[in-house]
Amino acid sequence: MKTRLSTPTALIAGLLLLGCQPQEPETEAQPTYEAPDFSAMNEAYAAAVNAGDAEALGMMYAEDAISMPPNAEPLVGRQAIVDDAAEDFASLTANLVSQTEGHYMMGDTAIEWGRYAFTGTLNESGATISEEGKYVAIWKHQPDGSWQIVRDIWNANAPPTMETAGEMG
Repeated sequence: MKTRLSTPTALIAGLLLLGCQPQEPETEAQPTYEAPDFSAMNEAYAAAVNAGDAEALGMMYAEDAISMPPNAEPLVGRQAIVDDAAEDFASLTANLVSQTEGHYMMGDTAIEWGRYAFTGTLNESGATISEEGKYVAIWKHQPDGSWQIVRDIWNANAPPTMETAGEMG
């Protein structure tokens, strides 16, 4: 024997089934961010490194940033990044130049990649270290309108070269 649902019963059952379907959450429109001025940010980053100013360099990083230098453990948090930079700057005079090659925007996040050239002169021996490489930096738009690095990583294209003070000139 077949059981037939009456039209009102079928309608109610259908509405109940619809009510059980997952609903799309209501979301507010996300703001659209324009890409930051990577050229200016690279210049500010290089200026801090070239001046040996660990505090200025640190201000380019978010408080909870993670930096992943080559051949070392990750530096977790702005203060660890500042401390590491201060230690480096105490032992050498640096010259850094970097160039953005591209970027990708995802809401309030900018992923930047590029190349760098670094030369450092060791204060104690006068030896010069030279290195060229590539990097990726993830920038996050901050409530005050600035952009700060939340993650970065870099590595050399080849082992660094070193010239001792007696070899130069």
